[in-house]
Amino acid sequence: MQLRSAGLTALLMALSLTGATAQEQRTPTPYGVLYNEWKAEVNALDDVVPELSRPEKRGKKRGINNRYTPRFLDLAKEHLNDDLWLDCLIWTSVEGVPGEAFDEMFDVLGQTAKVVRNTTQLQLLMSEFINLESERINPALSVIVESHANAGVRGAALYALAARTRRHAEEHGDVEGCATAERLLERVIAEYPEVSTYRGENRENATELLREMRSPVAITRIAPSTQGKTILGEDFDLSEVIRGKVAVISFSGHWCGPCVAMHPIQKEIISKFPGESVVVIEMNSDTLDSLETVRGKIESEGLGWIVVTDGSDGPAAKQWKIKSWPTYFVLDSEGRIRHRVSGNCGRQLITWVEELLPKSE
Repeated sequence: MQLRSAGLTALLMALSLTGATAQEQRTPTPYGVLYNEWKAEVNALDDVVPELSRPEKRGKKRGINNRYTPRFLDLAKEHLNDDLWLDCLIWTSVEGVPGEAFDEMFDVLGQTAKVVRNTTQLQLLMSEFINLESERINPALSVIVESHANAGVRGAALYALAARTRRHAEEHGDVEGCATAERLLERVIAEYPEVSTYRGENRENATELLREMRSPVAITRIAPSTQGKTILGEDFDLSEVIRGKVAVISFSGHWCGPCVAMHPIQKEIISKFPGESVVVIEMNSDTLDSLETVRGKIESEGLGWIVVTDGSDGPAAKQWKIKSWPTYFVLDSEGRIRHRVSGNCGRQLITWVEELLPKSE
């Protein structure tokens, strides 16, 4: 799942104009020309097909962005000796669609970051790479950490590398990867505590990540005792429900598009695996006044998992340190947390469940 800061999104539009005088301010840069062309196509979705649903618009916008991602890469390659390539990188970080062109933009980052003039902008941008999907980002960050002349850029890159390492390790249940992430975060605090990005100061951010990685809901920990009420008004005790079963715990809500998009996957898990071996639990974050509507959807759509009402800031969400929805935990049959992932993880969720079940003879 790609998360954006408000500052970076606002910067996209500002970058489309440059110059010191009023006349220059009205003259788009080459980046501005391409940005305005892209923006016109996106805006036209509302004018041409205003009746489209939000998911349909997201799909059509993704198609537009997929066409423009290689074009922003080509423009970046034409401007490796000035900072316009950095503007293209910012667009790619916010709007780009994963693929070869998306990956190659981060090759450009690793090769060109050392000659960038606007080091402040590059430093602020680094934390936006944390949730992006590309295997080429970590190598680029590693090069910057070890060789960039600017300490602020190095420190921001190190934090991004540490946070990406932590995210990947928790998703895949990689204990050694978690240990590596902890060491990187400790290095961030020791060497670059005061470096800041769009997401805040390194010391505060790295300390919070370390606290989460060492908390009772960290990878390899036994799931903590959690009680509540189901949407049907019944008492819920997590330890009783998951005993002896592989468990999928979904912190989600029917207000959340990526959460709803995972419902077919959760339904497949229920239909594919026997109830005595696997259980799916939704810690629901919908508001109390919308629960009647949620009950109707559960019935009409055949959502057969356990739904526990918690609210967006309820006790379970706080206990499990939830900051975004959906967030999934996958537990083995001993109740040990084996995977944690935020966002739409697709069919990977099914694979993780399969891997934790006993192999048939």
